[in-house]
Amino acid sequence: MTAAWRQPVATVTPDRTSTGQITVYGSCVARNAANELENRGWKVKSHIARQSLISAGRSANVGDLDLSLLRSSFARRSFLSDMVGNLEAQLTAAAHTDLLLWDLSDERLGILETAPGTFLTRSPEALTAGLYKELPARLLELGTAEHLHLWRPALLRFRSLLERLDLTSRTVLLHVPWVTKTTPSTSAVLSRRQAAMEANWTLARYVDLVRRETDVHILRAPDELVDDEVHHWGSTSFYDTSPLYSWIADELELAHSPHSLAPAP
Repeated sequence: MTAAWRQPVATVTPDRTSTGQITVYGSCVARNAANELENRGWKVKSHIARQSLISAGRSANVGDLDLSLLRSSFARRSFLSDMVGNLEAQLTAAAHTDLLLWDLSDERLGILETAPGTFLTRSPEALTAGLYKELPARLLELGTAEHLHLWRPALLRFRSLLERLDLTSRTVLLHVPWVTKTTPSTSAVLSRRQAAMEANWTLARYVDLVRRETDVHILRAPDELVDDEVHHWGSTSFYDTSPLYSWIADELELAHSPHSLAPAP
């Protein structure tokens, strides 16, 4: 399958005439990259968030959870979308998008099995709000054998969906590891660094599955842009510096011709 696409940092000016519509599937990494592209004239068509590949296509029974505990409309909308597992419906509605930006950030907290064969994606907003406290569910953590056993067939279903919608060539998985270089070396910082290293190792296994099982392009950010001490594992703004996202946006624009990214009529 397609090898990872990784380029050294270079001062190459992309063709800024290549704009179009973007669909985001994921969280901070893909959305921040889309924000940078919006500054260059692109338009975000839709944003599918807080929905693991495992929960996609499966409705979850959540009982009488009080969704008013979720403060933002984004969090409530994402929770409801994940609850019914409507990834396919959302991607079908956005099938004419020019670029599908995907990241695995929403996989990082694992999933909850609310009933045999039904799953809910754990989201930071719901965790902060204490939404899961009254929900009888079993946690499946990222990187465990059971999670990987469920994720691979979910990935194959996602591959089939992309092929059916003719989205494979327009999909890019953004692989941006969490920062492991931090100063000063306090115990708290070292703990975050260890957590980031473990998360990077775990997520690399999932990225490798995407590489082996699909023809989706994978864009891996250079270490010199990722290892910036303003990024911290556990922060609410995982990656927010402009050099990283300027580089990603440049690579995305350089990788596609104006014809392949022309907005659909």
